[in-house]
Order: sequence, then structure tokens, then C-alpha cells
Amino acid sequence: MDEEKDIENALQAYGERVRFRQKLNAVQARADMDGIRREVANYRSEPAVQIRSLWNTYRTTLAVAASAAIITTFSSIFLYRSYQQSHKQEQQYSQLSKEIQAVKSSQRKLLNDYTGRGRRLSANPAQVAGSGFLITADGYFVTNNHIVRDADSVYVQSAKGDVYKARVVYADKDHDLAFLQLCDDSAFRSMPSVPYSFDARPSDLGERVYTLGYPREEIVYGEGYLSSGTGYRGDSTAYQVAIGVNPGNSGGPLLDEKGNVIGIISGKQTTSEGVSFAVKTNYLLEALNNIPADSLKGQTLRLNKKNTLSHLSRKQQIKRMQDYVYQVKVFKHKD
Repeated sequence: MDEEKDIENALQAYGERVRFRQKLNAVQARADMDGIRREVANYRSEPAVQIRSLWNTYRTTLAVAASAAIITTFSSIFLYRSYQQSHKQEQQYSQLSKEIQAVKSSQRKLLNDYTGRGRRLSANPAQVAGSGFLITADGYFVTNNHIVRDADSVYVQSAKGDVYKARVVYADKDHDLAFLQLCDDSAFRSMPSVPYSFDARPSDLGERVYTLGYPREEIVYGEGYLSSGTGYRGDSTAYQVAIGVNPGNSGGPLLDEKGNVIGIISGKQTTSEGVSFAVKTNYLLEALNNIPADSLKGQTLRLNKKNTLSHLSRKQQIKRMQDYVYQVKVFKHKD
């Protein structure tokens, strides 16, 4: 809708410029330029007196023409710069879902051929991909809403290559969060308790943080620090983080040095290298409390409160976490 509005504004600005040119041409057409030149030639003998007379005769016509030209020029510059600035601002923030061009095999063939555990999806690329991670050991999962929005089917793939079908349980559009359930897939087996906990307290500037995600077909580690307590354009629901992320990282966990989840990666600033954004964990917890009971089919979500990563080295933390971070692949029917 924003792009359509920008295009509409640009077309309106163009129409205004055309109308101004038409008015200018009409003014010029009414002016007898040959007559003016003849009178100027005749007035050379007494320039001062005659020029005043000439000005009095034609000043209205010349003023209208000059005004039209000035207004046309400045309105064009203003409208163009307004459009350019608006368009530039919209381009500064990029969601990190990864668009993948489907090849040869159709989605329907993939779904018909799908056999469950152990099948890889790389031979049948999804249309959108991102990251996500388990919030409970029995298969509840969080990612970004912009990844799964309007999806016909959603699959997740583990670091080991195991693939599971998922259903969207709840979407919090305001905070770009979506909760999925993997345990609808009979191939999924409950895992040991998630090793990380969820810290909703505000984190400090300069705190060292890291993330795991799938900008490629294998899990990728990135580290940095918390650079601002607010996100894009001062968004109080997010952090700004100095970590280089890429399309596919969206939905991955953001953790502090002790292995507490403090946010969920959601986007990056395209005009600056290494500037990314993460939804704060307290909004994840708030969204969890808003999930309707019927969406959970009578189950209760209990998040892990015991962090078993806090005393481990970073390498050991990553090894423990890898099994709980998944690649999310989304399929949409084409008409």
C-alpha cells in the first residue's frame, strides 16, 4: 500500500508539472514577442524612458510567466525530494526473511511425496525461509510473523536435517511474532528441556550478545553487542544490536553471555553495516499470555526457568543450543 501511495503521489506531482507547463505555454502564446523585440529596437535612442514604458506595458505578462516558471521548478524539486526521502526511509529497514525461487518440483509434489522424519527439503526449495527456535521441549516454537504470514504450509528443518511439519498456533502481528507447534507431526519426539531461559529484564548497553540462525542451509553463529535500548526509529519494543545478519536470520534467538534469550532477531538497517534489530523477550512472554486456550488444545505452555548454559564456555553453549534452533521453510500456493 505504501508503494502504491508513493507512485500515486509521484503521478500527481507529474500532472501538476504538466499543468504548469501548459499555463506557461499559454502565457507565452499570448505574448507578442516579435512586437516586443520591434519596440525594443525602436527605443534605443532613449533607453531609460522607453524601457520604463516597455516594462509598464508588459510587466503583467512577464510576471505571470516568471511566477509560473518559479513555481513549477520549486514544486517539482519539493515533490521529488519528498518522494525520494519517503522512499529512502522505507528502504532503510529490511525484514530478514529469505525469498527463494522455487524450481522444477512444485509444492504439491513436495507435499504428496513428504514422508516425515529424515527427509530434506533442499531439493524442493521453499518460497520463504527464516529461522526459529523451540520454547518448550514438547514442540512449541517461535519465529517472526512475517516469515509465516499467508503460508499454506510450514516446515522446519533441524541442524541434523530432520524435517517436521508445523502449524501456526498464534500470530502477534504488532510485535512480528508467531508461535508454531511441531508436535502435530507424529515424527517429532519431545526433547530434553531447552537449555536456555527467557530473561525479560532490560539488558544493558554494551552487553555482549550472540545469535544462531540460517542465512544459509547450515546453522550460522554471529556475535556482537547491544548498541541501543530501542529499535528502528526508536521502537521501544526492540533492541538495536551490532551484529551482522542476513536474510534467513530472522526469527533466530538473541542471547546474552549467560545463555538467556533476551530477544528474537527481526530485521536490519540496510543503510548501515552490522546494525540489526531484535524484539525484546518481554513482548514474547506477553504474546504467550495472549494465546487463546482453544489454540493450545487445552495444553499449558510452561517455559523453562532453569538455565543450564550459564557456566559453559561459548563453544559448549553453541553445541547445546544447535538442536533447538531450526530453519523455517514456508510454501504458498501459486494461482
